[in-house]
Amino acid sequence: MTTDLLRFNRDQKYLCLDCETESLNLVNSKSWQISWNICQADNVLESYDYYLKWDDLRVSEGAAKVTGFSYDIYNKKAIDPKIVWEKFSKYLYDPQYTIIGQNILGFDVYMINIWRKLMGLKSDYSFIDRIIDTRCLAMAIAKQIPVQKDNLISWQYRLLNHRDKKVKASQLALLKKYEIVFDEKRLHDSEYDILMTYKIFRKQLFEIEL
Repeated sequence: MTTDLLRFNRDQKYLCLDCETESLNLVNSKSWQISWNICQADNVLESYDYYLKWDDLRVSEGAAKVTGFSYDIYNKKAIDPKIVWEKFSKYLYDPQYTIIGQNILGFDVYMINIWRKLMGLKSDYSFIDRIIDTRCLAMAIAKQIPVQKDNLISWQYRLLNHRDKKVKASQLALLKKYEIVFDEKRLHDSEYDILMTYKIFRKQLFEIEL
């Protein structure tokens, strides 16, 4: 064990994010909610939560049921996606932040790119190298797979595609595993999910040499 592990680094800042979307389609599904926190050690320094205004938003029945989506609330709170992007992108592309998310490599990175394209921007995945995915860490911890720091993203993508029905790596399963107090009814609200995801991440750091 060395002192350069993230668990010992009280100065590192993290961007913890989550999107709620109209469907699970990775090609053109629009995000209607984006939340992000700026965290350091065990503290949340800044917190943001926005609804994105799309005139042709079509939230599927299944997605609405899971997330508790309401068009009445959405229409009252949603604002211009370009305004939110100006705020969010300043954090996303700032190299001082390590980015944290649950299944972010398997889902949210694509939702962010769709958001860009809907605003007429070109794809830009340059932030991916700074991502740590809590779902990938859960798989590595369960299977006792050593971290490959020299190519962390490739290592995580291999874990993302690793299938083992015995390993429970969902956010709900991880909250239960680490005995984190949570309200199950609030899960799938991105503002609440990022709080829970970061708590999971802080627990994981003491189970893996990262």
